[in-house]
Amino acid sequence: MTAVQTVPALGIEGEPPRRPVRGPKGPGVWLRSLIGVDESVLSMAPLDRGRYTAMALIVINAGALAAVSMFVMMQKFADAPLPVDLLAAGFWGWIIFSVDRWLIASAHGTQSSRGVFLTRVLLAVVLGFVVAEPLLIKMFEPAIHRQVAEDRRMERATKLSALTACNPVPYRELPAKDVKSCQERKLLITVSTDPAAATTTVTSLGAQVSTLSTAIDKDMAALQRLERLGHAECGGERVGDETTGVVGEGPNCRQIRSERAALLRTSKLPERRAQLAELQTKSKNAVEAQGTVNAGYSTEIAREIDKQLPRPEGKIGILEEDDALLALQGESLMVFLFVWLLRIALITLDCMPILTKRLSGLSTYDRQVADHAAADMETHEVFLKHAKTQNVQARLDALRLLDEHERDRRLRREHHEAEDRNNQEEQRKQQIRELAARLKGNPGPAPE
Repeated sequence: MTAVQTVPALGIEGEPPRRPVRGPKGPGVWLRSLIGVDESVLSMAPLDRGRYTAMALIVINAGALAAVSMFVMMQKFADAPLPVDLLAAGFWGWIIFSVDRWLIASAHGTQSSRGVFLTRVLLAVVLGFVVAEPLLIKMFEPAIHRQVAEDRRMERATKLSALTACNPVPYRELPAKDVKSCQERKLLITVSTDPAAATTTVTSLGAQVSTLSTAIDKDMAALQRLERLGHAECGGERVGDETTGVVGEGPNCRQIRSERAALLRTSKLPERRAQLAELQTKSKNAVEAQGTVNAGYSTEIAREIDKQLPRPEGKIGILEEDDALLALQGESLMVFLFVWLLRIALITLDCMPILTKRLSGLSTYDRQVADHAAADMETHEVFLKHAKTQNVQARLDALRLLDEHERDRRLRREHHEAEDRNNQEEQRKQQIRELAARLKGNPGPAPE
C-alpha cells in the first residue's frame, strides 16, 4: 500500500485541525505494526487505534497460548533438555502467530465473502485443535494417569490369561483348533526345554509297562488256574466239569500238569518279570526326568511370558493418554461435557483473531485502506497508460528514424548512379571526338 503523507487539514473559523492526528510514539505503534496496520492511514482514523491495538494483543495471546501448549507437550513426551523445549515452544508459537497475523493483515480494507471467511475459520479451528489438545491432556492428567494404569493392568491380565492358555504349565498337548488360534494371535512360545519329548517317553514306557504287566498277569492267572485244577484232579476233588473227581495220577492229572509245565516254559515269566522290573525302573526315571523338564519348562515359560507382558510402569505416551481421555469421556457424561466445553473454549481463544476481525465489521480504517488501494490501482493504471504511450511514441520514433535512414540510403544510391551515367556519357563523347579527328586526318586529340 502506498503510504500517504499526513498533511494538516485547514481549520474552520480558526479552529485547529483535527485530521490527520499523529498518535503517540509507544508500544501501541509496534503492536499494531505486527498485524499490518499502516500508521499513516490510521492517522486519519485515530478512534480505531484502540481497536487494532486490542486485536494485536489477541494475536499475541494466541501465539503465546500455542507456545505454552507446545512446551507442555515437549515436557511430557520428549526427552529433551529445557533449552530445546523452550526453543521448540517458541518456534511453534511464532508459526501460529505468523498465521494469525496473516489472517488479520490480509483482511484489512475488505469484508471477505462467506466462503473466504469460513475457510479462514476452518484453518483457525484446525490450529485450535492442535493447540488445545496438549493443554486439555495436561488439565486432566491425574485422572488420565489413573485410567492408563487401570488400562495397563487390564491389558496385562488379558495377555497373561491368553499366554497361559496357549502355553499350559505343566505341559499338555493342545487340540489342533486351539493351536491354530494361538498361532494366529502369535501367542505360542518356543523354549529350549522340550517337555513334549519327555511326556512322549513317559507315555510310551507307561504303555509298555501296562502291556507287559497285563500279559504277565494273564499268564499268571492261567498258571494259577492250571495249578488249582491239577491239585483238584490229582486229589480227587471235583470242580464242575473240569475234573473227574477220581483220586490219583490219572491221565487227566498228568495232562493238566503237562499243560502247566508247558505254559510255564513258554511264558518265560522270569525273563518277562525282569523285563517288567527294568521297564518300571525306566518309567520311574522317565517320570522323574519329566518332572525336572517340566520344572525347567515352567521356569522358561514364566520368564518368556513375563517378557511379553506389557509393563504397568513406564513412561506414558500421548496415544495412551488420548485413549484414556476417550475412555473417561465414555464412562462419565460430566467428563464428556466438560472436556468438550474446555476444548471449544480453547479453540475459540485461538480463533479469536479472525472472529474479532469479522465481528467488528468494516472500520473507518478499513474504508480508508480500501480507498488507498483504489487510489493505488488508479495510479497504477495511469502509469501503465503513460508507459504504453511512451512505448508507442518510441516505436513511432524508431519507424521514423528507419524511414530517414532508408531515404538517405536511396538518395546516396541515386547520386552514385547519376555520377556513373555522367562519366559514361563523357567517355562516349570523348571517343566520338577522337574518332572524328582521325577521320579528318588529325590524329591528335580533339579539342574540348
